[in-house]
Amino acid sequence: MHRSTASPDPAGSEGVAPRDPAPDGKGLVVVIGGGRFGERAARILSSDSNRPVWVVERDGECAPSLSNLPVRLMRRDGVEFLAEALPRLADEDRIVPAVPFHLAAEWLRRTLDSTKNVRVVPVPEALGQVLPHTWIAGDGSLLVSHADFLCPEDCPEPEDGCTVTGEVRTPLYDLFAGLDAPGFEVHVIRSRQLAPGLGGYSAADLRELRDRVLGGPGRKWLVGTACRCHGTLSGLEVTPRSR
Repeated sequence: MHRSTASPDPAGSEGVAPRDPAPDGKGLVVVIGGGRFGERAARILSSDSNRPVWVVERDGECAPSLSNLPVRLMRRDGVEFLAEALPRLADEDRIVPAVPFHLAAEWLRRTLDSTKNVRVVPVPEALGQVLPHTWIAGDGSLLVSHADFLCPEDCPEPEDGCTVTGEVRTPLYDLFAGLDAPGFEVHVIRSRQLAPGLGGYSAADLRELRDRVLGGPGRKWLVGTACRCHGTLSGLEVTPRSR
């Protein structure tokens, strides 16, 4: 059955929309952010009629570009929506970050927990010397890339070498996992391709992040999200909540 084209969802402004069952075992995809990258993700993923796609965009500016696509548009703050929706998402449902900040880290920081506070702390400067090309993002995260050039938009992320240089590099998610940062524990979410040049992670990945960081004895964490060539690293500190 063909889904209706994008329109503001009546449940989107006040709560979490009902969880539609995905046909043929295809999980739901939730695109957080509706700018250029979110629109591209929605356009590519909605071409698969068996994969339900939601787009969450607070300002709704993407509505015209999505109007002819079979997606559900929700005008909500993406992080708040994700915090509310995650308990209702299946483990295999996918989240596609399309926002100008580290979604997983910000979601964790704003996830309510009765016993813990989470705040952002600087990523150790020394890591900029051991990782490939790095720069600081506006939210204080460390952006990291194997590339010092503009990658093809439809890169298939091959294992046998870069599509531009042919160079075989250690995957960035492995570099993150192996970081030695005194005083910090490390947790890495691997972004997996849903289409060439388009990746995301599962709802189960976010649940694992939350359970490990908030449930463990660690006080300071480096939380990373990375595919083979690009990633983001954030510093977080977890402290007991005052009663």
